[in-house]
Amino acid sequence: MEYSIPEEVMGQAEINGLEMNEEHMSEIINSVSHSIQPPHDRHLPDPIDHLKEVMKEHGLRNKDMKIYIGSSGNVCSVLKRHKPLTLRMIRNLNRYLSIPAEILIQPYDCH
Repeated sequence: MEYSIPEEVMGQAEINGLEMNEEHMSEIINSVSHSIQPPHDRHLPDPIDHLKEVMKEHGLRNKDMKIYIGSSGNVCSVLKRHKPLTLRMIRNLNRYLSIPAEILIQPYDCH
């Protein structure tokens, strides 16, 4: 991946008296590029197992999940892995239960 520093940032650096030569620019770009790339070796929990764990932590029962997932049938089907999480479900679980979307969007076995 190749990065470049926008002109307005370079202009601001010059206004603030910072000398920006090629070496400084390269260091900044390398630093920024490493900080924004997610670690590939990070193991994330299974979405459904994590959802069940969050439910247990919050003292939530299946019927309490209807507000986030939908009907009782949907809740049951999702928790038993018969139906996958939909985008709407993922958004609700992320927004209201603070479950990271990164965990919820992972592929998992549905049968």
